[in-house]
Amino acid sequence: MLFLVENIDKTLHRSYSLYDEENMSSLLKHLSNHRIIPLSIYKLPSFFAPFLPAKRVKISPDEVIELIESLHLVIKSGLPLHSGLLDLAEDAENPKFKKMLIMVSEEINSGKSLSAAFKPYEKALGAVIINLIHIGEETGQLQVTLERGAGFLKRTLALKKKAKQALIYPMFSFLTVSAAMLVWMIYVLPQMTQLFKEMDVELPPITLFVIALSDFVTNYIGYMIGAFIAAIIIFKILHKKYQKIRFHTDKYVLKIPIIKHIVAGFNMAFIAEYLRLALVSGIPLFNALDILKNNLQNEVFQNALISTHKDLSRGLQLSESFKRTGIFSPFMLRMMGVGEASGNLDSQLELIAQYYNEKVDYYAENIGKIIEPAMLILVGGFMALVMVGLMGPMYDLIGQMGDK
Repeated sequence: MLFLVENIDKTLHRSYSLYDEENMSSLLKHLSNHRIIPLSIYKLPSFFAPFLPAKRVKISPDEVIELIESLHLVIKSGLPLHSGLLDLAEDAENPKFKKMLIMVSEEINSGKSLSAAFKPYEKALGAVIINLIHIGEETGQLQVTLERGAGFLKRTLALKKKAKQALIYPMFSFLTVSAAMLVWMIYVLPQMTQLFKEMDVELPPITLFVIALSDFVTNYIGYMIGAFIAAIIIFKILHKKYQKIRFHTDKYVLKIPIIKHIVAGFNMAFIAEYLRLALVSGIPLFNALDILKNNLQNEVFQNALISTHKDLSRGLQLSESFKRTGIFSPFMLRMMGVGEASGNLDSQLELIAQYYNEKVDYYAENIGKIIEPAMLILVGGFMALVMVGLMGPMYDLIGQMGDK
C-alpha cells in the first residue's frame, strides 16, 4: 500500500514523503523506528508507485555483484548486517546506491529480515536476487546462497557483455560500409557523370541507372536520414508499448543468420544457469520459472517459459515442457532429459550453460571472420555495379579524345 506522509523534523520543518508498506500498522512502526513525526497520512492509488524513491534507484550490474559479494563476506566474518551495510554505504560512490544501503541497514536494525529490507528495491536488484536471499534465510544457508548468487551474476553479466559485443560488430560493419557507399554516390559519381554529360557520351542503360540512383540519393539524402531517424523513434515507442511488436521483432531476430545463434545461445545459457542455481539453492522449479520468465528480455523465450510453467502445473516434466515450445535446441532437451532420468538435472544444466556460454564466446571472438565474406560480397557487388556502369562510357570518352 502507498502512503503520502506529511511529517515534521526536529527543526519544525514540514516535508512530504512517499512510503510503500503492507498496512497502516507497518507504516506507523516504520515512522516510529525512524523517529519521524507524522502530521497527516494519506493513502494513495497504486499508480503512484513509480514515484517512490525506492523505485527510481539505478544500480549498475557491477554494483549489484559487489553488494552480494560484500554481504557474503560480512556474514562469513560474523559482522552484524546492519554495521556491514553502513560500511558499504561509506565506500559507495553512487549517491542513490549509498542511500539505499543506509535505508536497508535501518530496516534491518528495526527488526526486518534482509530479504524484506531489500524488497522495495526489487526492480533495482532483480527478483532473482531477492528470492535467493529469502530462500537463504529460510534454509539457514544465506552465506552459501549469496556466494552462489554472486557467481551467477558474474557469469550472466560476462555472457551479456559477450553477446552485446558480438551483436554490435555486424551493425558497426554494416554502417561503415553503407557510409562509404553513400560517399561514393553523393560525391564521387556526380563528378564523373557530369563529365559524361559535358562530352556528350552515349550512355548505356546500366550507366543511366547508376546516374539516376546517384541523383536520387544526392537530392533526397536529407529526407532519407530524417525518415530513418523518425522510423527508429516510432519503432522504439511502439516496441516499448506493445508486447506483440516486441514478440514479432524478437521472432524475426531469431531467423537472422549468425545473429540467431548469438541470441538463442545467450537465452538458453541464461535459463540453464538460473534453473541450476534454483535447484542447488532449494527453489522449486515451478517457482523458479515463475520468477525467470519476468527476467528475460526476449519475448519469444519469455512466452516459452510461460507455456512451460503451465505445463509443469499439469504434471509434465521440464524437458517435455521445453520440447513442446519448439524453440529449445535438441542438445538442451536431450541433456535435460538425461538429467531428469538420472536425478542429476543440476549437473546437466551446468553443462548446458557452459556449452552455450562457450558458443556465444566463440561468436563474439570470431564474428568478424564470419561476416567478412558477406561484407566483401556487398562491397564487391556495389563496386562491380559502379565499374560496369562507368567503364563503357569511359572507353567511349577516351576513344573520342583519341579521334580528336
